Amino acid sequence: MKVPDFNPETIINGRLVKKFERLGLRNDSIYPIPKGMERVWQVFIDGQKVDHYSHLAAKSQYGLMNIGLSLDKGQYVTLQEADSSGAVIIPFVIIQNEKLVYLDKLNKKNNYLVYAGLIRQRRERQGGWVWNIPRGYANLGENSKKAAARELMEETGLSGKLFLLPGQPLNPNSTYFETSHNGGVIIYAINLGPDLADWQNNKVILRHRPRPTGVDETIKTCRFFPLARLSQLGDMFSVAAESRLRYYLDNFR
Repeated sequence: MKVPDFNPETIINGRLVKKFERLGLRNDSIYPIPKGMERVWQVFIDGQKVDHYSHLAAKSQYGLMNIGLSLDKGQYVTLQEADSSGAVIIPFVIIQNEKLVYLDKLNKKNNYLVYAGLIRQRRERQGGWVWNIPRGYANLGENSKKAAARELMEETGLSGKLFLLPGQPLNPNSTYFETSHNGGVIIYAINLGPDLADWQNNKVILRHRPRPTGVDETIKTCRFFPLARLSQLGDMFSVAAESRLRYYLDNFR
């Protein structure tokens, strides 16, 4: 699509912009498509093609989707999550001298292993059953840390002291996700110690079988894997969590 002499002030309908903002239907980067500009996206509602549109929106408690024009001259489908966006949680254990130790008891002068907890979950957008890091949307009015604690309990049955892993909030795919307004996805970690887990036969064994509370979650199990395993998963949140935790362990302890 070519837009000659692109000037936002001359082609964007300010009246429509204000209307969509007043109705809470406009994402930060999306504007109405001007008349006479070819529509890149073909839109169908219940199988019926919509030939004429300048801006489309779909809204839920989780966020707002738009189709419209961006100031970089492209036409995009975007999702901007509600309130504080989502949270990712990486449960982990540290093994040193063939036993679990807490992070504050770790002797970094000696060798140690780090294992991270993954859940076996059915995610249709990833093709079915996959291993992923626990994560989820924030509920309306819920901050990211409360969302992290709730999602951890819903998906794993685990609870404890969460701490923030340093780094910028995540945008999982900047072609589709808007994070300029609400900041993006935050990554937290929880360190399980010898009171909650044990190291037996080169496996992490939880002392008490966790009971996930999420009735709507399609989850089979939670299992601990070597931290490097996360970097090989197809889920970008898991890859990012592995990187953030490794950076934290290398630089902040």
